[in-house]
Amino acid sequence: MERRDALKNLLTFIPLGTAFAGITAIGLRFITPKKQEVTRRIFALHLEELPVNASRKITDLRGKDLMLVRTDNQEVKAMSTVCTHLGCTVQWEKDKQEFYCPCHGGRFDKNGKVIAGPPPAPLDTYPTDLEGDNIFIYFKDKNG
Repeated sequence: MERRDALKNLLTFIPLGTAFAGITAIGLRFITPKKQEVTRRIFALHLEELPVNASRKITDLRGKDLMLVRTDNQEVKAMSTVCTHLGCTVQWEKDKQEFYCPCHGGRFDKNGKVIAGPPPAPLDTYPTDLEGDNIFIYFKDKNG
């Protein structure tokens, strides 16, 4: 094969290769669409069902366990009940106003921040909203 034929073949296959790569990229994009963040708002309970400085454990419709803590007349916090150390279930201690993990002595303040023990990160928290007498919790989910 001469140099001229090799160059001619190369110039023929470059556009075909580029087109094939483009079609492959479009196909992959179609098969694996970009995930979007969606915010879910769920009703938790009525405000009178949760006295000030009290807590209540609830389970989300998707099976996620949460602890609601009313820290003030118009303030309710929602946190995961799963300790960030080894996944044990934390409990609210009303007299100390903090969460306690019985497995290894981890302690979290009312905002979910670590104050003692081995947990490496704070508890997962979720925004809440009071609308009249109703408490709502917001979750961010990835949907494709």
